[in-house]
Amino acid sequence: MTITTSSEAALVNARRARARRELGGLDYIRAVRSAVEAGAGQREIARALGIAQPSVSQLLAQADARGVKPIPEGFSGASPYEIAERYAAGDIDRDAMIRELSAWPYVKNEGLAAAQEEWESTPYPDTPGSFEEVGHAFDDGLIDGEAYDLILDASDEVTASE
Repeated sequence: MTITTSSEAALVNARRARARRELGGLDYIRAVRSAVEAGAGQREIARALGIAQPSVSQLLAQADARGVKPIPEGFSGASPYEIAERYAAGDIDRDAMIRELSAWPYVKNEGLAAAQEEWESTPYPDTPGSFEEVGHAFDDGLIDGEAYDLILDASDEVTASE
């Protein structure tokens, strides 16, 4: 018996698998960092994971270089994009994703304002934690247009009340 999958369903499955792979790496880094912070030595961690001690050291250095941050209380991810990934991976449901991204304390993207003052075509770096991460999540197919609009409306309300 052959099971036929539509291309749309296959793409949904591929996005979910990609999100799981990315989140698995983040969770692994955070777990190793947590073990170190709890007092475990790198050799002890290496033995427990079946890897060499230099691999633990490299992993911790990669975490610092990538800017891996702890997950804030009340959220399922350390950034808006990570929250969208957790939704795409099936870790959280749609309502939780919309609620968390609507409540996220977005930072202002200073690079965008500077680029708009100078030239429309000037590239600018995204500011981590800015609303642009939600846009990237939409562009990457992690969230749909309706969710994006709900989050945008809620973030506008938060900004207007401040």
